[in-house]
Order: sequence, then structure tokens, then C-alpha cells
Amino acid sequence: MQFEQGANPTRVKAANQAAIRKTIYHLGPIKRSDIAQRLGLTLPTITTNINSMMASGIVRETGSDAPQTRFVGRKAHPVDIVPESRHFIGIELQGARRTICLLDYRGKVLYAREDGEDCPDYDRNIRLSCRMMEEALDACALRMDQIAGVGICTPGLVDNERGVLEVRPSYSWRHKDVRGDMAALSGYQGPVSVENNACARAYGAQLFQRETLGDAQTFAYLFINQGVACPLVLNTASSFGSVVGAGEVGHMVMVPGGLRCDCGNCGCLEAYSSDRAVLKRCAEALEQGGAPALRRLCGERPPSMEDLLAAQAQGDPDAAEIVERAVYTLGLAVANINNFACPSKMLIDGKLFGRPENRERLLTVVRQNLCGVVRSGTEFIFVKPEPLSGAVGAAAMAICKELETYIET
Repeated sequence: MQFEQGANPTRVKAANQAAIRKTIYHLGPIKRSDIAQRLGLTLPTITTNINSMMASGIVRETGSDAPQTRFVGRKAHPVDIVPESRHFIGIELQGARRTICLLDYRGKVLYAREDGEDCPDYDRNIRLSCRMMEEALDACALRMDQIAGVGICTPGLVDNERGVLEVRPSYSWRHKDVRGDMAALSGYQGPVSVENNACARAYGAQLFQRETLGDAQTFAYLFINQGVACPLVLNTASSFGSVVGAGEVGHMVMVPGGLRCDCGNCGCLEAYSSDRAVLKRCAEALEQGGAPALRRLCGERPPSMEDLLAAQAQGDPDAAEIVERAVYTLGLAVANINNFACPSKMLIDGKLFGRPENRERLLTVVRQNLCGVVRSGTEFIFVKPEPLSGAVGAAAMAICKELETYIET
């Protein structure tokens, strides 16, 4: 059992600084008095901490928002994060592909690259990722010691405290020390954050999609790819974004005794609605001589999700049935999630929803299965899948960790 730590002066000082930095990061440019009012701290405490941040170069005044007057006195200058003061690297490690990005403190992408080599070997994935890090640094004329943090995300069950990938069933990766292996091979001595790739996307949304999220106190991020996951993020007045759990909803049992999942259980959501499961159904249909439009589109190569949606658009009945079954099962799962957690918003990220009729079908199934008490409680927002979103989210994790790092005054 983990107990809450006592509030000794050192912890209070560190907590105050972290709260002030996060407030500036999320709400800047912002005046010192507004920070004090929001956090319930004294103005001298705010001023002392901001002065230390300015001395370290990560915060600066952005100009006066007060009109010129004849009265003598210091004008109220808002403060904000200095984007170029910190740089971060994010990597999404999927096995089938690797993506990397290098961001500034505000999330501006300075470098990005995707490597599409299908490589089921874990050690080779790590080596390829380290090589991509070197290329990113060279392209941006930066040294390894100028990187404030590295974030790595991967599908599977991740122990983010130890930086260990506990299991990735589809590649038989187990107990992989991702943090230690990346540090040893790259030579990077700074902080390395490791997380599930759906959780990383939630961090990315939290930092870089503020207009979409608005003032939502909670949001969920449903990510449908080779697996299905849905982490929940909590927001309060004094704490910006805490990702709760791995969100491994892909292993909730939707059909007792149903199709076998890669995890070894039967009837899991992933066995019906993940991209991998859907494409498996497509391959089976093609083997049986069905899905004529899909056959014309993909020829002799394995079908893709893009092929499936195109075949659906062309009226292929087998393709339509495969999609409808996957969307229906996902709709039941989404209703279950919302009946349980009722987040303010749910972001839905999946290639299946590239077509409007699939989005409408999902929402219809959800509405039919929501508890009446929470029927209007959640806003559903469909997110366009982006190849770089995992790497950007991984870098966002590193930024979140850096915002908690204490700066000596």
C-alpha cells in the first residue's frame, strides 16, 4: 500500500514550483497575480519561483498588458515559457515501424521521420531507434546533452515507473528494459520516460490539443490500432493531466467464449475490433472467394485498412459486414466505458472512422447502450489518425516529466 507523503518544506517548495511551471505552460502568457489567485499562493512565492525560472532561461516576460499612464510603478508583465529553451525527443516503437520527432518546449516539430521496416526483433528495434536519434540530433545541430528528455512509447503493457515493457503479445516481447536499453545504446544520460502508446497519445492531446479539450475535467482517449486501449486523463484546478492506468480495454471480454485473443483469453474486444482482427477477417473473406471489391483493390498483396474502407465505399457487402461487426462491438465497449467513467470528452482515434457512416453507426450503438443517467454526459470527438501522433505524444510525456523537475533557486 502506498501512503501519501508528509508535506515537509522541501516537498512543499518543489510542489509549488511544479504547480507554477505547469500553470505557465498551460495558460501562459499569464500574469503573476493570476497565477497566485489560481493556485492560492502568495505573490512573493510566485515571484521568487518565477525569478529562478527566468534565471534558468525557461521563462520570460512577454511585454506589458497595462496601458501607459503617468503614474510611477512597475507594470504587470505576463510571463510565458521560452519555446527554444528546451528540446525533447519522442519515439514510437511498434516493431512494424518506428517514428521519431524532435520538439521544442512548446511542441513545435523541428524534425520527424518514419522508418517502415517490419522488424519483430526487439534488440534490432532498439538499435534502429538509437540510430534515428543520432540522425535527428545531426539534422537539428544539437548534442545529446542538449536534450531535456526522451519519451518512448510502445504497444503493450508497460511499467512506466521502471521503464519496462512487461508484455507485447503480438511480438512475444516480455520483460524488456526499454529505458535501460535505450540509455545504454544511445549514451543518453537524461530522463527517459516509457509508456504505452495510447497513454502517450493522451499526453499529446493534453499538452497540444487544448482548444479541442477546452475546460474538460476528464477525458478519455480511445485508440484503435493493432490493439485497443482507452486511458483516462483527470484534470483539476491545480493539476493538469494525470493519465490513469494503462487503459487496456482491448482485453475486456465482449463475447464470453468467443474468438481467441493474442493475450490467450477468448472474446476480448481486440479479437473483434482491432485493426489486426479486422484485417484478419478480410484475409479470411478473400481466401473464401468473397469481398470482390476488396480483391480488386489489393490484388495479391495483403489488404490494408485503407483498402477495406475503399471497398466499403464501393458497396462490397463482405467488407461492409466486417466493418459493421467491428464498429458494433466497439460501440458496446464505448458505452461500457462511459457508463463506468463518464468522462467529459472522449477522443476516438482509429482508421475505421475515416468514413462518416462508421462514425454515425458507432454513436448510434453507444447511445442505445448508455445508461439513461449518463446519456448526455460525454462529448465524442473523432480524431484523424496521424502517423506522428505516437512520437509526439511520447515527447509530450518527456515534457510533462520535465515540468515536474525542480530547478534550484
